[in-house]
Amino acid sequence: MTLTVRLEPQLQLQLERHCQARRVTKTQVITELLSAHLGAARTRAPSAFESAQALGLVGSFASGRQDSAENRKAYLKDMLRAKRAG
Repeated sequence: MTLTVRLEPQLQLQLERHCQARRVTKTQVITELLSAHLGAARTRAPSAFESAQALGLVGSFASGRQDSAENRKAYLKDMLRAKRAG
């Protein structure tokens, strides 16, 4: 596949210098960067809906929690703290 990308002159110069110094092609560099970027996108953080669902805030009638609406902020804070700690 052929892809055309417009780069700012400074970025183009940096890319050219990088390729010359490492003796790699622009195609190799761009392909590696895209692979890494798209691979990282697959391991994304859960969405707000997924987080709420994991806490039992979505469909809370079946969760057994009677205070989901009143204490939703506390539940979300606890979940975010646990996520940052882990």
